[in-house]
Amino acid sequence: MTIWHEHQHEPITWEAYLDIDEETRRDLELVDGYVVPREQRGRDHQKVATRLSLALEREAVAEMRRTGRAECYETNTEVDVPLWERSPTARKPDAVLHRCLPEFEQLAAEHCLIVVEVLSTWSDRRDRVYKMADYADAGIPHYWLVQFDKVGAVAIERYALTGGRGPYTHIGTTHRDMGPEAVHVTSPFSIRVLWEDLEVAPKV
Repeated sequence: MTIWHEHQHEPITWEAYLDIDEETRRDLELVDGYVVPREQRGRDHQKVATRLSLALEREAVAEMRRTGRAECYETNTEVDVPLWERSPTARKPDAVLHRCLPEFEQLAAEHCLIVVEVLSTWSDRRDRVYKMADYADAGIPHYWLVQFDKVGAVAIERYALTGGRGPYTHIGTTHRDMGPEAVHVTSPFSIRVLWEDLEVAPKV
């Protein structure tokens, strides 16, 4: 394992990135061969991402049951997603819905159906500009941006590739004041998530 010291003068390979100590790599991404630190993430930020991942997983299981497991889906949080090999780039979405993989196969952009970033003070521009462009260039069909407060998720912006090519097109935004449904979509399959599924504050 390599211990990362934040002194990089030349781009590195994907393999060299994977050689960085796993605990250290949790807070890093690889962009055009250069290792960059991830934004700061508070407890509520991480809870919202986890709640949404669990809600998507529930919907994925429901879809597999409806279709007799014709397609297998699973979710992950904060996992490396290599986007391309030349000028190697790998992002860590806050949550991702992807097709099932064999145990030791590396998750990649081609497996992903939805990637989600939870916005924070430190990540807003990175998520709205740089990551949005990267995910679109990598051909990931759906990109969601989630805003949150002390109660939980408060707004979800949904973007999609039209015609299978970037850039993303904004296809809808929901806000907690609009009703009980946070998400109700039919693509990539039928998904219905309630705002109460994404709450992080204790019930009163």
